[in-house]
Amino acid sequence: MSETQNAVNPLGTERIGKLLRSFAIPGVISMIINSLYNMVDQIFIGQGVGMLGNGATNIIAPISTVAIALAALFGDGLATYFSLNLGKGEPQKASKAVGNAVIAGAGVSIMLAVVVFVCLSPLCRLFGATDNILPYALDYGSITAIGFPFVIVAIIINGVIRADGSPTYAMFSMMAGSILNFGLDPLFIFVFKMGVKGAALATVISQFINLVLNIAYLFRFKNIKITRESFRFQFSVAVKLATLGVASCLNTMTATIIGMVSNNLFNHYGALSKYGEDIPITVFGLCMKVSMLFLSIALGISSAGRPILGFNYGAEKYDRVMKTLKLMLLSSTVVMAAAWITYMIFPLQLIHIFGTGSPLYEEFAVKCFRIYLMCSFVGGVQICAGSFFQSIGKPALATVISLGKQVIFYIPSLLLLAKIFGLTGLLWAGPIAEAAAFILAAVLLLRETKRMGKRA
Repeated sequence: MSETQNAVNPLGTERIGKLLRSFAIPGVISMIINSLYNMVDQIFIGQGVGMLGNGATNIIAPISTVAIALAALFGDGLATYFSLNLGKGEPQKASKAVGNAVIAGAGVSIMLAVVVFVCLSPLCRLFGATDNILPYALDYGSITAIGFPFVIVAIIINGVIRADGSPTYAMFSMMAGSILNFGLDPLFIFVFKMGVKGAALATVISQFINLVLNIAYLFRFKNIKITRESFRFQFSVAVKLATLGVASCLNTMTATIIGMVSNNLFNHYGALSKYGEDIPITVFGLCMKVSMLFLSIALGISSAGRPILGFNYGAEKYDRVMKTLKLMLLSSTVVMAAAWITYMIFPLQLIHIFGTGSPLYEEFAVKCFRIYLMCSFVGGVQICAGSFFQSIGKPALATVISLGKQVIFYIPSLLLLAKIFGLTGLLWAGPIAEAAAFILAAVLLLRETKRMGKRA
């Protein structure tokens, strides 16, 4: 890309508000659709199979999160590297990165699928499966593992499609798979009577369609040209992409650790309570799925800002970087405040989406939403801070923010409060970790923006 082309790139010239909207609207829709993949499964499973079926998807969710984390490792790293190099006027490097990310993603995804398929039963036990839930988890997980290569490579390509300036196409490819999933779920579960196996099969088929549509875009990039040379694998390029994407990967991977620890704790302390071992682990998983649906809007906003932040930081247009960050923070905070109101006022209505249960099931659901999500209204700040540092090529700070909430604050709170307050203590770990992560993110953002202001 020549310097003249670089100068007229809309990422560096278009009004920030208009630019962020153009990326955010399809980006938010894409993130919501991605969240709905598993959520729709649970809705239909709850109606067609029952509480134990939903418990099974909550056991498999941390395993599936490993696949999403590996996709983020190369996908978010690719999107950042792509935007930074376009900002610097070096499209050849961006083209090489696309091919290397696809090859690396395909390789690790196949290895993950094999490991999960071979070790599924002990993995389910590791992630807290009870005797009642285990058979359903094995049925669901054995099919879900087949789709790991599809979903990982699709996510990697989808991110760079947005960075290339085609967020609408990225949204369309995800929407096509999701619409297919919505149609196949009831067909396989209710018509063919396949239960959780049907839900898993519907998801895998939808992921494959999403992958095909994303691969088709490789031949129509706006800012680069993909050639055979782009797919010549270079270990150094793959490492560079992984370095830039490590914050997103660790942030997502810690969700797997959280899932393992929290599922086992809810299993243990639930068995000691009036709710029993199956209700807490199922309800907590559903609570997380609902919160992720709302959180996906904030994630969509932060993702939309990445190519704008990366391009302008690479082009040393720091005033535009600051404007983008401020708008991201404001928008995501408004979204999370609206989500918090919904959690606090309508917890029972939210849990009923997945089917009804016993009075104890509903009682714990209300308690879970109102305590665990008590401080969720500040969650957008941490998300935007992580995207900001990742976009400007400072993955170490993005990693600190990611690990701060999940590892430094949340896990110790879980272990300590559970010993003191039992099952209720597990729920209080959520707002404590959220508040602490907000303070950490705010401090790091203020420090970095002051430094940037001196260079502007």
